[in-house]
Amino acid sequence: MRIRSLTPITVTYPLGREPMSFCFVRVETDTGLVGYGEACDSYGCSYAGVLAEVISQVYAPLLLEQELVAVGPLADRLRLSTRRRLGDQWIAVQARSAVEIALWDLVAQQAGRSVSALLGQVRERVEVYASSTFLDEGPAQFHADLLAPLLERGVRLAKVRVGPEWQQDLRTLRDLRALLPEDVELMVDGSETFTLPTAIEVAARLGELGVRWFEEPIPQGNRAAIATLSARSAVPIAYGEHLYGREDVLDALNNGGIQVLQPDVSISGGIAESQLIANLASYYGARVVPHVCAGPVSLAANLALAATVHAIRAIEYPLSLIPAWDALGVGAPLGPDAIEGGSIAIPSGPGLGVRLAEDVAAEHPYRAPGARVAGTVGGLPDRFVGDR
Repeated sequence: MRIRSLTPITVTYPLGREPMSFCFVRVETDTGLVGYGEACDSYGCSYAGVLAEVISQVYAPLLLEQELVAVGPLADRLRLSTRRRLGDQWIAVQARSAVEIALWDLVAQQAGRSVSALLGQVRERVEVYASSTFLDEGPAQFHADLLAPLLERGVRLAKVRVGPEWQQDLRTLRDLRALLPEDVELMVDGSETFTLPTAIEVAARLGELGVRWFEEPIPQGNRAAIATLSARSAVPIAYGEHLYGREDVLDALNNGGIQVLQPDVSISGGIAESQLIANLASYYGARVVPHVCAGPVSLAANLALAATVHAIRAIEYPLSLIPAWDALGVGAPLGPDAIEGGSIAIPSGPGLGVRLAEDVAAEHPYRAPGARVAGTVGGLPDRFVGDR
């Protein structure tokens, strides 16, 4: 089959906390098959229009009329054609990830198999962890109530987020710990907020509470500081949603000393690259837990990754995105009702087993965020700017 069209589809969907944007890609072949992919910029797609332009202007011309027999040669074509101009990180890789996912969707559909079966499936279900919001958004009972629907489905891993007012956040975290069942494990996301001295102090407090890992406490580029923190932290240090491809991951593992690796197929270069990244982690003794923070196609692609790597035992499940998955996804169920005993089934239908509801997407056209800072409550001065 040959690629006849490659079209980005951008969406802004209203959610309870804030509107979130998504960047999907639709690839159609001369056989009539349609495959879908999705990019992520670590928090939905705040600038989905920018990613769409990269897909349209850069990657589409490189793929149109190309024969699609295997994904690898075409993924290499995209990378090698742009590496020296657009680079191997950030927007270029995020957009390329979406295209690579769509190619896997097509190849698997052509074979009449799921992507995970085509790649070598090692499990039918994977545990999820509930990924919740910032601790300063409410008291401990507020956070316990947010987590309750998933805990009722058997989920026993949950993540909350700490911000610049970390002293109060830790008091809320201690209260939350007391409200949750003893067998529920907690993780904490630092959202790249802290300086090294504060990160060390916060990590010590998290160790006292038995927290499973401390995610992105320091900006991801500060590898020397991350290495110092990893060596002194009372809890494992996690990074991955801002790592791009095997070279970047190897540098972080070698020089940053991270102990939990969080690749995302919609960020890290696609499904095949993320498989390679996940398997590299075992040589460093790092745990692998995929990051997820985008729409239904991205979740399905990350589930395919989890299904094909022995080392992956859990995957992120953001509570805020459930309505978007329900509205924009067609195929395998992805909502809380699909969770049993704390785990979710790997989609088994042809391709990804999930496709974009294009009619719903068309009802929610993309709106650029303008001055709004995605992922914040009060705006940039309140988040991601260092501790106090």
